[in-house]
Amino acid sequence: MNFSKKLIVPIFYLLIFSSLIYFLEAFQSIMMIITALLLISFSRFEDFKISKKNVPFLFSFVILAFYYTLFFSSKSLKLIGESLLLFVIPLLSAYLYQTEIFIKDLKKIQFAYSISLSLLCFYFLSFYILDIHNHHFDWYLARYNLEFYNKIHGTYICLWIAIAILFLADLASNFTFFSIYKKALFFIMFVLLFSGLIIYNSRNIIVGLIIIATIRFLLLKKQNKAISKKLIFLILFTIIAVVLLSRRFIEDISFLFENSFKNSTRYAAWSCSSRLIYDSNFLGMDFNLIQEKLNECYKPFHNPELVKFKINSHNQYLDYLLKGGILMLLAFISTLFIKIKYAIKNHNYLYLSITILFLISFITENILVRQYGIYSYFLCDILFLGSIFGNKNHGRNEIKKY
Repeated sequence: MNFSKKLIVPIFYLLIFSSLIYFLEAFQSIMMIITALLLISFSRFEDFKISKKNVPFLFSFVILAFYYTLFFSSKSLKLIGESLLLFVIPLLSAYLYQTEIFIKDLKKIQFAYSISLSLLCFYFLSFYILDIHNHHFDWYLARYNLEFYNKIHGTYICLWIAIAILFLADLASNFTFFSIYKKALFFIMFVLLFSGLIIYNSRNIIVGLIIIATIRFLLLKKQNKAISKKLIFLILFTIIAVVLLSRRFIEDISFLFENSFKNSTRYAAWSCSSRLIYDSNFLGMDFNLIQEKLNECYKPFHNPELVKFKINSHNQYLDYLLKGGILMLLAFISTLFIKIKYAIKNHNYLYLSITILFLISFITENILVRQYGIYSYFLCDILFLGSIFGNKNHGRNEIKKY
């Protein structure tokens, strides 16, 4: 057991490093599995008790496992394994918060992730600059080229970047006490991360960060904490700059004035998903047939992109309604509610921000369908879920500075 605990930090760094070499998905999968096995190896299951906190997580896994087994196919075992990583393994992170070596290095792990994403953003920014002769600052063409050549969907990399921004913002809480060199490093990292966010341009992630900044501002005001006017100005300037530089928001407003939302692919995806949910009597259906039935429903829209690109429900809540019915949706929403409730109760505002970010991202994407989404969700939960489930003697306020 002591040997496995010594492996915690090296394994976490390798898990973080897998984001930097995202194109090797097999390595990322292996690291998630190894991390899960490591957590299992030193968890004391005799002390594990079913409670109102963890029931929704366990129930979510049981429901999904039941449907994947009921409609068994070659994909079922993989999907059951992914559900285990999403809903069961993170519960074992409570034992991490009883391990001094993890508590001591948590801030360093956050910083390592922010460094990895900053390096990725530097690469994307360089690619964007070198590709100017092709896209001529057209955001849609620029993003298409980035996705095509770098093989990662814009929404997922923006989610990764947003998490890195939240990690870095948490680390910068003592910014005024930093040395000049550390301040310069943090400034460069923020510039790189926001540049990557603007270039890839995922609307829901950007809006999510704006909502999180607003919530954090209101929480600080409610607690009567002093808020620097320079900080408020910097946040407002950043928001305005992101919206104006992205150009996508401006084009979206033009689209709404010139077209109907009913002409969009998301309207087709959401309306067809809702129809399938209604036809299944809100009880879930064979997950192997969902895409086929959606494609059939898309035909009256006369939009070849819907079928060509196999557009899914583009909403995580609808996806779970399709796969597991109303019980799965309620269980899943309960897990999010518990995270928010106890993050606020324990004053863990970083985890609160991350949960809100995912909650918003779920509205427009099936985040937990692709490995890149599973990776980010799994990583954040094993890092922070234990802080609201774990030993009360190991609160966030006791975590040492990196």
